[in-house]
Amino acid sequence: MKDNYNRKIKHIRFSITSKCQYSCLYCDSEGYSRTNELSVDEITKLCKILAEILEVSRIKFTGGEPLCREEIIQIIKNVSGLHLYKDISITTNGLLLSKKAEELYKAGLNRINVSLASLNPKVYKKIYGSDTLEKVLKGLQKAKDVGFNPIKVNFVLLKGLTENELEDMINFCAENGFILQIIELHRVSRAIGGNDDFYDKHHLDIKPIIKSLELRSEQRVQIRGSMQNRKVITLPNSAVIETITPSHEFCMGCSKLRVGCDGNLFGCLYRSDLGKNIKETLQNHHSLSEYEQIVKEVLNSREPYY
Repeated sequence: MKDNYNRKIKHIRFSITSKCQYSCLYCDSEGYSRTNELSVDEITKLCKILAEILEVSRIKFTGGEPLCREEIIQIIKNVSGLHLYKDISITTNGLLLSKKAEELYKAGLNRINVSLASLNPKVYKKIYGSDTLEKVLKGLQKAKDVGFNPIKVNFVLLKGLTENELEDMINFCAENGFILQIIELHRVSRAIGGNDDFYDKHHLDIKPIIKSLELRSEQRVQIRGSMQNRKVITLPNSAVIETITPSHEFCMGCSKLRVGCDGNLFGCLYRSDLGKNIKETLQNHHSLSEYEQIVKEVLNSREPYY
């Protein structure tokens, strides 16, 4: 199914809770809601409906922090048991990963993205508000040990905070076989909330950095057309780097449908206000065609933010 800009929906990004242990400086709070979260049964039902309507086979669970959801293992088991999704992943801060990695793997989770803002404990605490870097690093190692592959590390470059850590992060990921995702800070984060002082102080244009990485690469740079036209760069030390920069080209490559933890369906991280809540509808026995109409309404509201 395509939107009005001929962009086909290829995967689902599903927030299952607004809860999180951290207070990150740049948090997006995607799917944020303090209303009732979808139940496990509602999540399972909606995952089934969306897979059938959109013919997608990829889904990523987010939060808040998805591992804060007590029923996370059951959710993964249920969605895996649908046998509709070939790729089930989560994005996590990694704090609970050492405790839950093995259960998640056995439940049917395929991949993990871990947000890791810094390898420096002091900087890490300043960004996340928590002195827990060592626990996260242990969680990453545990995830690797139980068999997760690939594991991606999400690294937001911040001027004055983490800009000098890029090489350390590249080497860390290369040594551990992780894929590094370099992310440019964007102005419309909920945490930034129009705070130009924060954005102006910490925003770093990563285009020159991408260019320098491309020059270091001995392989052809790949373009992930199904993932917001991200560049994939492989360095001589075997480091694999993906780059995420907010732009029109980024938006035109977007193939996601998003679900908030309260059941709000929306087509753009920056325009959740254009969404349509489906929680009440899920509690009734509607036909698939009725759900399809709701999804079409949401898709028709999608437009490039940049």
